[in-house]
Amino acid sequence: MKNLKRPIAFFLLLIMLFSTTTAFAVRHEKRDIALNGIIVNDHIVYSDVEPYIKNSRTFVPIRFIAEELGYDVKWDDVNRKVIMTEGDTKVELKIGSADMLVNGRVVKLDAPAEIRDDRTFVPLRAIAEAFGEKVDFSEDYRAVYIGAEPKYNKFYKVVYYYTNGPVLISNYTINIATYKMDINGNLTRFETAHDLINSVCDDFVDYEINGRSQYGISIYKENTQSKNTGPKTNSSVPKDRQLKDEYYVAPTNDPLVGSWFGRLFYDASSKYSTVDYVYIEALGNNKYKLTKRTLLESDQNSQVITSQYGYYDPQINGLVVSASPIAYDGTGHFKNRSVYSLETTYYLENNNTRISWGEKGSQYFLDKY
Repeated sequence: MKNLKRPIAFFLLLIMLFSTTTAFAVRHEKRDIALNGIIVNDHIVYSDVEPYIKNSRTFVPIRFIAEELGYDVKWDDVNRKVIMTEGDTKVELKIGSADMLVNGRVVKLDAPAEIRDDRTFVPLRAIAEAFGEKVDFSEDYRAVYIGAEPKYNKFYKVVYYYTNGPVLISNYTINIATYKMDINGNLTRFETAHDLINSVCDDFVDYEINGRSQYGISIYKENTQSKNTGPKTNSSVPKDRQLKDEYYVAPTNDPLVGSWFGRLFYDASSKYSTVDYVYIEALGNNKYKLTKRTLLESDQNSQVITSQYGYYDPQINGLVVSASPIAYDGTGHFKNRSVYSLETTYYLENNNTRISWGEKGSQYFLDKY
């Protein structure tokens, strides 16, 4: 009887725990903004992964710079390099290398390309100048202008790039010099440039999560980068378990990102054994969103959808996940139950194809598919 109490107690804990996400917690965090914007192609451009400064150089995701300059961008996973084409011009850039090939000719960058938050980052000035563009940095406005005759005190539409999904554009314009937003001729002034930018970025995140915008957003162009650019995954998950529902996340070069399957509680003699799906998305700045779908093994109509936020800790090679809010919208067995999840850690194991729940080598784990 003593041995029986432990799995029962663990299961009762799990029934109270299954995972959930509030976009609110991360969405309304103040961002540590390195730049107030990059102005290129008569747009001011932002991304879900923010630029950063390293060794006095500003690093930016190469994708939105290249695409705004008219290049088509592809990722070569085998050779770990970015291939950019525009007309007869072909540009190749390998991760960790400061040598960029332009139609076979070597162009030296002042720092090598590197991966951060599942994006390829490059030193801004070097890459823009390698593309034949002038680059201006304004200390006053903390912004970069790519092109001739820099203009910062001007209203621009906002273009926003996501890791997955279409590229978006605002129906309004903003001026980072005056902290103003213009919506159909109606001007709103914010206290600071950071307040303006945070409000704009929050609105794009709201649109991405909920499909709603406070100020007005449209699709600028489809994202071809999300198609056939992720690594191929040889999964141990049976084909009939590889659920590709509306929550499904395709794998990318970030080992955490993707869809995971397993059993976080299993007892062949119990009708309450579950099967679990965890879908992990990168939010940028080393943060992640987890959406979890838990179903009873004995009754697939009994399920609950929950989610959490977490951050990657390289010291332990694990995803540290915070406690989730309560979810009340389960079906079947989970209907009218208060389901939530305690903080925990998922440890990457088995060459990054498995995440173990709570401790390394745990009997409770999920495999990627």
